Amino acid sequence: MMDVPLSTWLLFSGAGRHSHRSEIVSRLPAGGIHRYYYADFSRRAQQLMGALDSLGIDVGERVATLAWNSYRHLEAYFGVPCSGRVLHTLNVRLSVDELAFVMNDADDRAVLVDPDFLPLLEQVLPAVPGLRHVIVLGDGPETTIDASLSYETLISAEPDTYRPRPIDERSPAGICYTSGTTGRAKGVVYSHRSTFLHALAGTSAAGLRIGPGDCVLPQVPMFHANAWGMPYASVAVGAKLVFFGGPLEPEPFADLLLGERVTVTGAVPTVWIGLADALASRPRPEHLSHIVCGGSQPPRSLIERYHRDFGVDVIQAWGMTETSPLASMSWPQERMRDWEEPALMAAARGQAGLPLPGVEISIRDDDGHEVAFDGETMGALHVRGPWVADSYLHGHGSDSFTADGFFNTGDVAIGSPDGYFVIADRTKDLIKSGGEWISSVDMEAAIMAMPDVHEAAVVAIPDQKWMERPLAYIVPADGRTVTSDMVRAHLESSGFAGWQVPDRIELIDEIPKTAVGKFDKKVLRSKYQE
Repeated sequence: MMDVPLSTWLLFSGAGRHSHRSEIVSRLPAGGIHRYYYADFSRRAQQLMGALDSLGIDVGERVATLAWNSYRHLEAYFGVPCSGRVLHTLNVRLSVDELAFVMNDADDRAVLVDPDFLPLLEQVLPAVPGLRHVIVLGDGPETTIDASLSYETLISAEPDTYRPRPIDERSPAGICYTSGTTGRAKGVVYSHRSTFLHALAGTSAAGLRIGPGDCVLPQVPMFHANAWGMPYASVAVGAKLVFFGGPLEPEPFADLLLGERVTVTGAVPTVWIGLADALASRPRPEHLSHIVCGGSQPPRSLIERYHRDFGVDVIQAWGMTETSPLASMSWPQERMRDWEEPALMAAARGQAGLPLPGVEISIRDDDGHEVAFDGETMGALHVRGPWVADSYLHGHGSDSFTADGFFNTGDVAIGSPDGYFVIADRTKDLIKSGGEWISSVDMEAAIMAMPDVHEAAVVAIPDQKWMERPLAYIVPADGRTVTSDMVRAHLESSGFAGWQVPDRIELIDEIPKTAVGKFDKKVLRSKYQE
């Protein structure tokens, strides 16, 4: 058999020849629509490859993006790794301090930035001395940043064909940072091989079910774990792609979904909660085959509503930044095809799913022994596979990786007799708000740094829109007064982004403690329920 390197170029190579008439549609943040074809995308991505050469960015150096979902961001998805550089997608929701940290930790040399994020970038730049180039994703620089470049001007000077470089399939193709643990974010480095295999799994019927006849709208941000691999899988098979740029607005999003006849889409549960009412006043989405829902477990009522009101299956996906991110999907098995919805929900739809081919999961007790898939026994969820990280950048967090080659996810899971598994809890007190992690430990430390605060504990509470929000229980120092406004101002000045800050606080006399003196958050959660 031919020993063909599995690279991002292999995913990209057919775009201009076999899929050149497939469309790529972008709803721009200002509300306009941009349309072009795979042939245009292929040419422009190769022009970007040449432009990175002309800028003197070496093979292996990092090129960051700070951008909405769009056709230009898609060009970077391929132009950067296909030319031998490493794509580092920056989370636009990070604070100035967090952005500076990840850019320095990754050692970024250039950044492609949407005009909307220029004010944020201008604050970050003084703290990132290694960055050499700022490239604005627009027709003009539109910024006061010295020596910034226009993306369109830059690529227009380059040939529209690029001679492929020899790429080692195990060399880095991309970096995403995860905040799924306490403390600083950790870098996960994706190889060309892992990216190719993950995309191939995404095209399979066990994965995202993306094929040449599909129209795909990845509403998960392109800065978040490679948009779940949806852009790579779509380009690999030549599926039509649709992007919604800018903050989510349910009404125009529904119009785009229906108007472009989208068949496959994916996002966190909060998106589908907000979209349901917008779809209710419109014709049924006859073309929509299924919704991929990940980031956190979707409410059962949400899955049932889409099936009942719109005839659309919501397929739960589970994964992490460390798993590229797709590791399992909750597709029902053939033997379930005649089952009624309540039975399907219990056995398959309400689960984290079945592992994708090539992915192994192991649910273990405290001694490291596997527990039974009996629908009752909980254990620590471990995962292993060809697109699962075996370490973090710079060797951080090495204790998350086991001697037998598994990654300890930090989640607690239960395996069912049907072979599926469900996430039961988290081993660390993290809060997942709108699909993004918030560290309660870091927030507690920041709040307790306030001179007016004696003790503070932060727990997750249910939220109809964001699934979870942080609630801070605070014991004021003797004779002191603490208000929500004071806490918000302090946290934002300490580097927390606005969306991370608690919407509310509760003042109490004492934080309950366990026998060993730790904050007893089980009691606090019960207190909230009461």
